[in-house]
Amino acid sequence: MIQYVCNVKNICVALQNWVKPMTQSKYKKGRLLVGLFCVLLGLSAPAANRVEADVMQSTNFKIQTDTISIGGGRSTSAGFVVEDTLGDLATGEDMASASFKGCSGFQCFQQSEYISFSVAAGTSAPGTVGQNVALGTISTSAVSTSNHSSINSIFITAGSNGSSSVITVRSTNAGLKSASINQTIASASTTLVAGTAGYGVCILSASQMTAQAPYDGTCNTTTGHQVGVVDNTSRAILSAASSFSSGSAEILVKAARSSTTPGAIDYADDLRFIMTATY
Repeated sequence: MIQYVCNVKNICVALQNWVKPMTQSKYKKGRLLVGLFCVLLGLSAPAANRVEADVMQSTNFKIQTDTISIGGGRSTSAGFVVEDTLGDLATGEDMASASFKGCSGFQCFQQSEYISFSVAAGTSAPGTVGQNVALGTISTSAVSTSNHSSINSIFITAGSNGSSSVITVRSTNAGLKSASINQTIASASTTLVAGTAGYGVCILSASQMTAQAPYDGTCNTTTGHQVGVVDNTSRAILSAASSFSSGSAEILVKAARSSTTPGAIDYADDLRFIMTATY
C-alpha cells in the first residue's frame, strides 16, 4: 500500500508566505496512478497580534511545526475492514486514452490486481480442499454421478477485479484410466446412458460466473447426464465478463460403463482447474 502523507518529515513544513508542492506518479501495468499536490500556505500577521501554537516535545522528540493534511489507511477488527482517506483531493478514474488508464487519489493504490480461487470436493458446498470424487462401483444399469450423498461434487469459489476471467479444465488421462489393465473409459461431450461407456463433467449451478458449452447442458444428480469432454486440452468451463468478488459453482462428475468394459478397481483421472484474469 502506498500512501501520500504530509508530516514533519516531508516537505509540507509551514514557512512565512511559502508554498512548495509535492507530486508523485507511478506507472504500473498500463495504469497511470497520480499522486496529488500537498500544499501548505504560510500566513503573515502583524507581530503584535501573532499567536503561535505550543511546540510538542518530550525527552525523546520535538515537533516544531505540525499539520494535519492528506493521508489515509486500513483499519480492521474481528468484524470489519475499512479503507479510509483524509483530505483526498480531485479524485477520479475517468482519465483514459488508447494506451493508458489513469486514476488519481489515495484510494487508487488499493486497486491492485487480485485473483481468489479455490477448488474443493464434498457432498455440499463449499466442500473440503484435498478431497476426491469416488464414483464407486460403476454398473451397466445406471450412470454413476455426484449425488449430494455418497458421491462428491466439485465446488469452485472464485473472485477477481479483472475486466474478464476464465476457468479452464484439463484431464491428465483424457478419461478414466486403469493402469493395472491399461484400459480407459474415454471422455466425450455426450449424454451418458446406462450400458454405454462414457465419462465427463457438467455444471449444476453457477453464481457470478457463466457456464461454458459443452458443460452447460442438462445436468442434475438424477436423470440429467449431458456432460462435456475432459481431455488433454485446457477447455473453458466457467467465465466472468467483469470483476466479481464471491463467485461459486458446483460441478458434477459422471461416468458409465458397457457390458464389454473390462473390470478393474483402479480407474482414475486427474482434473486440473486453472483460473486466469485480464486487467
